[in-house]
Amino acid sequence: MGWERELQLLERAIQRANAEYDAFLSGAAKKPPLETRKTVDEMIRRLSAAEPDSAADRYRFGTLQGRYVAFCERWERLQTEKESGRQSVHGGFARASRQVAASPPPPPRREAPNAAGAGSVSPGKVSVQEQALFERYLAAKKARGEDMAGYDISRFVEGLNRERAKLKERFGDVGVEFDVTDRDGRVRLIARKKS
Repeated sequence: MGWERELQLLERAIQRANAEYDAFLSGAAKKPPLETRKTVDEMIRRLSAAEPDSAADRYRFGTLQGRYVAFCERWERLQTEKESGRQSVHGGFARASRQVAASPPPPPRREAPNAAGAGSVSPGKVSVQEQALFERYLAAKKARGEDMAGYDISRFVEGLNRERAKLKERFGDVGVEFDVTDRDGRVRLIARKKS
């Protein structure tokens, strides 16, 4: 397998680990995703021992490693704060989500997607915040043992846009942000007024 494919897999694995940790830190999942983290660690060890195909691949790998190390430090800090009770889970989670949203976007991909996005949402119209929300939503659903095979980010974003339009119609031009919560044994999306 070439480096381009390996780096794509690593990037997805890091995003999945981050989403699963967000679900754990928010209380949607009962235990930390240690297996996912072990998988990412193993991928990084394996790639560290191999020679990259190009300087660009070496740079991208270094960037992904740096992002993963930053995530690991954040996870450890927030988990420690959660366990010691120094900070509310929701406060830590909200701050962590803002930090993820503020992190730089991934480098542009060199290849085109295999298929066009479904409906009216194209891959370029999905924001970093929507991608992070989608990943947290999937992780929370998976943590509850639900099958997520048919979930698609395009339809997810279209649903968010429909909800935004309904809220705008009902409350006027008010900015809203969505979050994932686990209520009454079900994973749900909730809307909050932007602060």
